[in-house]
Amino acid sequence: MVSSIFSMDLLNLLYKNSNDAVFFMEKINEKYRYIFVNDAAANLINTNPCGKTIEQVIPPHLAKTIIHHYNLTIEQNKQVEFEDFTYKKMNVRKQRTTTIPVVQDGKNYILAVTKDVSMSIELEDKYLFMRSLFSNSFLSTILVSNELQLLEANTTFLEEFNIQMEDASRISLLEMPFIDKKTAKKLKSYLKRARLGENVQSKMLFFIDKYNEQRCFTASFSSLTSNGENIAVFIILQEITEFVKQGQALRTASHGLEMFKNAISSLADVIFTDADGIIMDVNERVIENTGYNREELIGKPHHFLHSTYQSDSASMGYLQKVSKEEIWRDEVSNRKKNGDIYWVDSTMIPLKNELGEVEQFLMVQYNISSEKRLMSELYIIERNFRAITENTNDFIVVTDRYGKIKYASPSYSRKLGYRERELLGLPYDRLLKPESVPLWHDALNPKTVDVVEEQKIELLLYKKDKSTIWTEGNYTLTFDLTHHEITEIVMVSREITERKQLEDKLTYLAYHDSLTQLGNRRKLYKDFPELKTEADEADTCLAIFYLDGDNFKQVNDVYGHDVGDEFLIQFGNSLVHSVRNEDLVIRLGGDEFLIVLTGLSIYEKERSVQLAHIMDRIKENLQIGWMIRGVHFSPTASMGFSIYPKDSKSLDVLIDLADQALYKEKKSSVK
Repeated sequence: MVSSIFSMDLLNLLYKNSNDAVFFMEKINEKYRYIFVNDAAANLINTNPCGKTIEQVIPPHLAKTIIHHYNLTIEQNKQVEFEDFTYKKMNVRKQRTTTIPVVQDGKNYILAVTKDVSMSIELEDKYLFMRSLFSNSFLSTILVSNELQLLEANTTFLEEFNIQMEDASRISLLEMPFIDKKTAKKLKSYLKRARLGENVQSKMLFFIDKYNEQRCFTASFSSLTSNGENIAVFIILQEITEFVKQGQALRTASHGLEMFKNAISSLADVIFTDADGIIMDVNERVIENTGYNREELIGKPHHFLHSTYQSDSASMGYLQKVSKEEIWRDEVSNRKKNGDIYWVDSTMIPLKNELGEVEQFLMVQYNISSEKRLMSELYIIERNFRAITENTNDFIVVTDRYGKIKYASPSYSRKLGYRERELLGLPYDRLLKPESVPLWHDALNPKTVDVVEEQKIELLLYKKDKSTIWTEGNYTLTFDLTHHEITEIVMVSREITERKQLEDKLTYLAYHDSLTQLGNRRKLYKDFPELKTEADEADTCLAIFYLDGDNFKQVNDVYGHDVGDEFLIQFGNSLVHSVRNEDLVIRLGGDEFLIVLTGLSIYEKERSVQLAHIMDRIKENLQIGWMIRGVHFSPTASMGFSIYPKDSKSLDVLIDLADQALYKEKKSSVK
């Protein structure tokens, strides 16, 4: 017997032919043993694991994650969902698992349902676009997993550092020979920040190449995400070794502009300022790129070219910070004389004299406007790609920044019954049931728009006939990179009404006795904390009634188990009719029942009158009895009770005290 809640027949009926993998596990000590798996689950793990533990079947690094969430499910005594990713030859596989705790006869079980989640179209497009963009680039590019494994590297990177992918995949990226301990520490920090969604750009790192030479790179880190969860991190490396060497040489020389201009004047904008940040000289590229002549720039503060205003006091604090940190790098938005905006990768170096005092600042700026435009075009490509998927059954919608529909796929008309002209211009929240409106408004008004990332959302929609359907979707905010302003919201959803109904059914089965439909022990432990809180706030008491039907075994022996089952059902109904709606009636098992009575007086004398009245009503209703197959039954029951908080604040202790009181009553009645 698997469980009276989840019998083998019920599990087979619900899940045998399901495309989702279903596991039913029993917790034994600190391990989980497979009791039931359906065909999809057996195919997923390439074996029939029944009778074995998770550690005997699943690889250790995967088993650790699964066991953690199973333990969390039992500890919290509620349903838990989690997603994980696996990598295989650069293919990312995404899975979502739902776990439901089950308690039966004092034993803990887990019902787990795992399904493959298709990687979102926008994620696949982004990955493939980035991969194709950089595969033949002169820049070194790599893709790193959350476990710090090198998943992919372009030819430039592999050749520069004499790396074989087959060998590299066996060790952590931080343990590779071209990375020293200092660089490994920085790299680990940047990867962590990128995985958390931070825009990590222009970080200086030193690597050892295949000739054992130290080389300097600027590194940018981009998180590859799905449903708000990081999958991997792209790293783009641009070498600046020669530039750094020239900068170091320049600090020991006269610091004249001509020496440096001859080296990089064709590659970058070069600006010299004095120790107060006032522009002293610029190279010809600055003149050409900004439209200002030399006289218009000389004598101006260094932030004169910035597209946003910065006070002189803020600028001085900024220069002091640069002086302490030696070299500063960041991406900066500049404005030309004609008002056009352009982006630069800016490096500022303090030039010191022999006493270590800052005499000048050197600024070197690389124009990166084309890269910025490229990223903007990528967002547009993603949006347009989804907009042309007209034949999909998914719900695809594009709204403006205020939530008004600009485009809705034909599935909205097919499944919701609206005409296209009725949807265009309509605020999307008009389609939502009231409980889903706040979720949608949160999507329209994010706390930050610094990073474009996919978010998951479940919404309850009205059809035109006022019936409802559930949808689960992913939405992406697109915005103007120049003005940091949201322009559109793109959302792709699919209907999950049947899944929601099944989840509700499974949740009901998990919290109710399958015979009497009364709450079970799990429901008692779930609801009792709230009942305690209500009693504390109202300054009232609770009573735990422990009831045991007298001579129930005789009913089974004389009339059979079918009559015995109906007897238990009627017994439970009689208890429900004897108490109020706000009281909780639980079947613990067999002929044992428990009632939580609420709203009792804190004064013992008044409470005793209340309890006596309730016990009399229970006995009277049982005495009235019921008919089963022509036989009248009017049973009796033994009762014991304990009081919260007088006797204890612990539910386990209260149940034990009530059980002891029941035992004493039975013992005295025998005498």
